[in-house]
Amino acid sequence: MSSDRLQENLPLNQAPFNLPLTLEAIASNVLAEQFRKLGLELHSEITRLDETLAAQTLRVSGSNGAAVLSSGMGLKTIVHLEDDRRIPLHDMEPGEKGHLEGTTGGHEFASSLALLGFKENDPITLIRKLPLMEYLTKLDHGMLLRLSEGDAAHILGEINGTIRQFSLAAARVDFTVRQLLGGKKATARLVNLGLSVGSILTLVEVRSTQMVKISGAQQLMITSRDGLHLHLPTSAGTEIMVRLKQQNNNGQAS
Repeated sequence: MSSDRLQENLPLNQAPFNLPLTLEAIASNVLAEQFRKLGLELHSEITRLDETLAAQTLRVSGSNGAAVLSSGMGLKTIVHLEDDRRIPLHDMEPGEKGHLEGTTGGHEFASSLALLGFKENDPITLIRKLPLMEYLTKLDHGMLLRLSEGDAAHILGEINGTIRQFSLAAARVDFTVRQLLGGKKATARLVNLGLSVGSILTLVEVRSTQMVKISGAQQLMITSRDGLHLHLPTSAGTEIMVRLKQQNNNGQAS
């Protein structure tokens, strides 16, 4: 690799995999603040990882009881484990415990987590990773929808006077939507399906579906020198500028 290339700033989504990089600039103030809270400052060393991810929905517990988080929510939620590692909730193993360190999502995402009982520094335990399912659902006693388990986890509503996620709803009982959880993309998808506050959902059947796998080229996964492991939204690829670190003759960064 030429020395000129080493001196260039690159968008993260164009950076090579598995080579040391320095963090040069972050265009998004929100993302920059999230990084700062997690200990990633400008000129920190990071590495873009090339891994294949099997996206799974997660059942977790905290001080307010159990909840179901979509794979996207699990990827954006950073947990500080008891052994001092900091990793996405999605990367935890069943039974592992820690506390919520921060998120790589926006304000709406953090608010959604809070509604489910998870705020910064709250305890969190991964109970298990769920097989992928789809929820065959009637909307307002009419149109039939096929909701992913992630979609179902983003719907908070009331059933027989109890507030819960639709992913925990009983079959053939009216469920009144009270809030759509998540960021703008997650809520926009649900709105486009015809859901809104006040909609009546009726779960008809839950069916298994095919596992989704995402390659390293389709996501942004990084790790820092101190072991912080992050899955970032693809939009961050053009907002984060990095520089390749010079390699010495022993293949080590200098």
